[in-house]
Amino acid sequence: MALFMAIIICVRSVLITATDTGVGKTFISYNLVYALKERGIRVGYLKPVETDVKEVPVDGSLLASLTGQSLEEAVPVRYKLPLSPYAGILEEGKDFSLDALKEHYEKLLEKYEFLVVEGAGGVAVPIKRDYDYAKLAKNWRLKTILVARAGLGTINHSFLSWYYMKSMDVEPFAIVMNCFEGKDISERTNSQIVEELTSVKVIKIPKIQELLLPVEYRSLLTELVGF
Repeated sequence: MALFMAIIICVRSVLITATDTGVGKTFISYNLVYALKERGIRVGYLKPVETDVKEVPVDGSLLASLTGQSLEEAVPVRYKLPLSPYAGILEEGKDFSLDALKEHYEKLLEKYEFLVVEGAGGVAVPIKRDYDYAKLAKNWRLKTILVARAGLGTINHSFLSWYYMKSMDVEPFAIVMNCFEGKDISERTNSQIVEELTSVKVIKIPKIQELLLPVEYRSLLTELVGF
């Protein structure tokens, strides 16, 4: 536990990534940002690339409305189709500069006390050719939190995602298992087994109908990043 605390105290930015798409990265990002704002932290949000954008970026709009940022600042690159960012480049013929994206991140890091960066899809989803979110985390020197499902199948997905991230030197300092319902018998032991396999702290988050988690769970998220 002492080692875990030593890791999280110095965090100024974090990448919220995941085992897959649709597991709750935006939900966790929203609650982390909300909780940090509750504590008086000047927090910013960045989704470097958002896809499936018809008129406005849905995820980015939600978080920007919370932080007070412009959409241009929060979501600098957007694609219309519901695909990986790299697939968006291939299908839509619109490229972007990784150097410019990093410069944008560094400016936001100077502007805010804490910055929440949200990925698109899972950690191995390509942003560009031969460049995924693990490589982005390494290049940007981001600490990482891995969001996973609570139910059956999450052991394999969580372990493989963790194993890849560790091989890239961006091992997550926490795994957030989202949407515990109590209906799936595997939920009883999934978090314990994943902790045993990875030696990474697992946080269990219940499934709720509302957007905002109860305060005790918001506190868990802020404690992860040292606040």
